[in-house]
Amino acid sequence: MPIDSPIFSANRQDEEPSRISRLHEVFGYARAIADLVGNRDFSSKVAELHDHKGLLTVTWKTQPTNDEKTYFVRAWESENEPTDMIEHEIQS
Repeated sequence: MPIDSPIFSANRQDEEPSRISRLHEVFGYARAIADLVGNRDFSSKVAELHDHKGLLTVTWKTQPTNDEKTYFVRAWESENEPTDMIEHEIQS
């Protein structure tokens, strides 16, 4: 089964390509949590991840559950970022 992958973007991504690599790691961490708990739909629900100076914006294709939001809290925390620096949006 193919894994859906969101769009990754970041402030200053051309000058600091490690920001995109970091978003790949964050998504992988969140996806691993989803896999662990048997959430097979998780990857297909995430449209985009964007990092703007430490603020992670997760854009969803559909409304996420509170648990799904928590996957990103744990993943962002693993990057030594404050967990209150995450926002969630629904794709319009």
